[in-house]
Amino acid sequence: MLYKVINIVLTLLFALFSYFQLNDPDAFSWVFLYGFVAVMTGMAIFNRYNLAFLIPGIAIFTLYFFYLTPGILDWIISDDNLVGVEMTDDKPYIEKTREAFGLLMGLTALLFVLAQQYWFYKTK
Repeated sequence: MLYKVINIVLTLLFALFSYFQLNDPDAFSWVFLYGFVAVMTGMAIFNRYNLAFLIPGIAIFTLYFFYLTPGILDWIISDDNLVGVEMTDDKPYIEKTREAFGLLMGLTALLFVLAQQYWFYKTK
């Protein structure tokens, strides 16, 4: 029951994240990524797991996160705050770090779904 409640919260949260990305300059990719997580957690509510989508999704989130890692390192070196700071051309690491943290949240949710899938089929 706890897994179902967590999946409902994650589904609603990532659907909301996806909605908030509609006004972003690169909206297509972020609406798709957050929407993908919402769909995967939504399917998990009903104990439906599709490894053919879940595993490649985890790989995409992981690779994209590592692609953005240099931006995180630049942010750490800069000592800038992420909240309330506007991204400018001379500070592209702000946006890259925010995107990386969004990917990390999505990756965590997908790994949670994968763990449930393993547990669900392991206990049957």
